[in-house]
Amino acid sequence: MDVGTISSRYVKALFSLAKDKRQEDRVYDDMKMLTISFEQEPGLKTVLDNPIFPLEEKVKLLTTAAGLEVCELFTRFIRLVLQHKRESLLPLMAYIYIHMYRKDKKITRVLFKTPAPVDEATQEHLKKRLKEETGNTIEFMGVIKPELIGGFVLRIGNTRIDASYARQLREIRNQLIEKN
Repeated sequence: MDVGTISSRYVKALFSLAKDKRQEDRVYDDMKMLTISFEQEPGLKTVLDNPIFPLEEKVKLLTTAAGLEVCELFTRFIRLVLQHKRESLLPLMAYIYIHMYRKDKKITRVLFKTPAPVDEATQEHLKKRLKEETGNTIEFMGVIKPELIGGFVLRIGNTRIDASYARQLREIRNQLIEKN
């Protein structure tokens, strides 16, 4: 069974329907929350795979995991997936939907790691510059990583720029080891 093909077909149908009903933003938010729930609670997948739990209990569990107020289209999609016994594919389906949405809406994800908090003005300046460079909407996430010592690590889509002191010190250390 090709799980990627199966998942993609379900998600393409959902995305198409969501666009027709102008609910793709709501479904996107629900899918993001569901993805976070799968990451933070590994037991969620275990419960879904358990055949003892009835379908309605699984629907309630998934809609709760996706947020307090999920859209009706999301709930119908979850019910359809569960009826066809594809619950093991839900984490992949959520990821594919998020990717498809971002591609359609031209959203670029940016992960900015620094050793100390960055002020709001600097973040806004960075978002503005990246939007000018890419032409896309920027979905920005800042993370504090003290182990970087100084500098920053910037990830834009699939591109990674590592200007951290920790990396520079590792390179110097490796050069010294090679010489000896």
